[in-house]
Amino acid sequence: MGYRRFLHTLSFWLAAAFMGEACAVERTETVECELADGSAFILRASHQWTPLAVFARHASAREEQDGFKVSYRARGKSELVDTGAELAYRPLEQGANMEVLCARLGLYEGQPGTGASLRMPGETRFWVPAPPGMGNDEVEQQRVDAQLTQRGLHLMDENSAMAIRQGKLVQELPLYATGAPACAARNDLQCPVSAVLRMTSTDRGATWQPASIDTTPYFFKTGMALARQAGLAHPSARSLRNYRNRDENGAKPLEQPCPKKCSE
Repeated sequence: MGYRRFLHTLSFWLAAAFMGEACAVERTETVECELADGSAFILRASHQWTPLAVFARHASAREEQDGFKVSYRARGKSELVDTGAELAYRPLEQGANMEVLCARLGLYEGQPGTGASLRMPGETRFWVPAPPGMGNDEVEQQRVDAQLTQRGLHLMDENSAMAIRQGKLVQELPLYATGAPACAARNDLQCPVSAVLRMTSTDRGATWQPASIDTTPYFFKTGMALARQAGLAHPSARSLRNYRNRDENGAKPLEQPCPKKCSE
C-alpha cells in the first residue's frame, strides 16, 4: 500500500514538473566574513529554487538570483546593521569565491567598511559618501589610466579600503604590477600589493582630491599577498564548512527555505 502511494505521489510531481507547474521555494545563502576585532559582515543572497526543474526540459533549478546584501554585526551583538552595500553574486562552491567576496570588506583604523560605505568612529550606522570623482569624470579617468599604464600597474579587481585618517576620508585601491607572480587573474588573492591608488577628501566625501599612485599605503603592506593583508575580512569556519565542496541542488542553506506560491 505504501509503495503504491509513493508511486502515485511521484507521478503527480513528475507531471507537474513537465507541465511547468513546479513549486518554487526561496533559498537564502549566508556567508559570515569575520574581522580581526571579533565583529563580522554578514552576506545574504536569495534565489528561487525549483526542486523538480531537473525533470523538465529547458528548465533551471535556480532563478531570480540576487546579489549579496551586506550587513554588519558588532562583536558580542546579534543585531544586524545595514551597510548599504551589495556585492555581485558569486557561486560559493566554486574556487575561492567566498574568500574573494570577504576580501572586499575590511577593518581599517578600527572602522569597518565595505569600500563603498563606512561606520564612522563612535557611530552605529553606516555612512555612504559620494563616490570619488574619478568614476564620473572621463578626463580624470583617462589621466589615471595613463599613469597606471606608464608605471605598469593594474587595479586588483574590486578591492578597496576606506577610513577616516587624521581627520580626512581616505580611500585606497590596491594595485599589482605587470608580470608579478600569482597575478594571472585580477581577483587572485595570492597576488602581492605593489602600490595603491589613493583618493582623499577633507569634507567627508563631498569633494575629492585628484587620485594619486602611492607606494607607501596607509591600509595595505606592499610586497604582501592580498590574502594576508591585516585589515581584510575572512570567511568564518562555519561558512567554509557549509559551502565548500557542496552540491548546489542538495545544499542545506543556513536559513530554512521560505515557501513561495506555486507558479504556473
